[in-house]
Amino acid sequence: MHSASEAAQSPIISPYIRGVETETFLILSKISEEKDFLKKILEKYNAKNPEAIEKMIEQGKIDEHPAYEDYLSALSYEQNIKDLKKLLDNLVKRI
Repeated sequence: MHSASEAAQSPIISPYIRGVETETFLILSKISEEKDFLKKILEKYNAKNPEAIEKMIEQGKIDEHPAYEDYLSALSYEQNIKDLKKLLDNLVKRI
C-alpha cells in the first residue's frame, strides 16, 4: 500500500501537471483574497460596485476622503480579479 506522499511523487503525474496544479491553486487563492478586499470596501459604503462609490461621491452623499481612495482601490481589486481569471483561463487552455 502506498502513502499519499508516495502517490504524489508518482511518475504518472508529470512535474508539469503538478506545477499547473500549484499555479492554479495560487491563482485561485489570490482571486479569493482580492474578492475579500473588494467586498470589504463595497460593504463599507453599502455599494454594489466601485462605480456606485464614485456616484455617491459625485452626489455629495459621502465625503471624498477617504472614499475616493477606496473607490480607486476597489477598481484595482476588480481589475486584478479580471486579470487573474484570464490568467487562470489561459492556464486551463494549456492543459
